[in-house]
Amino acid sequence: MDDPKNTAKRKKVAGLALSLVLAALLGSVLFFAAPGREGSIPEGLKDYYRQKGVEETGSINLVSSIYLGYRAMDTLGETVVLLLTVTGVIAIMGERR
Repeated sequence: MDDPKNTAKRKKVAGLALSLVLAALLGSVLFFAAPGREGSIPEGLKDYYRQKGVEETGSINLVSSIYLGYRAMDTLGETVVLLLTVTGVIAIMGERR
């Protein structure tokens, strides 16, 4: 049988994790629904990517040139956030041992 102190601690950690996830979701919804955000890329930038994207980055296609060439630091940031999220989930789930 589980110790009541361990059970209370797990419930507290789970409640905190749920609160953080809900706060992140709410923040994301508010950020992306913010008024004044343009939904499309300006025409000049689209044309520039089409004309010079593959040539400047050396990639094999336009999607790869944008994703890995022009947005490489953004992609790295997203990867770090994903890694930290997975690490946090593993840490929370590891409390059950």
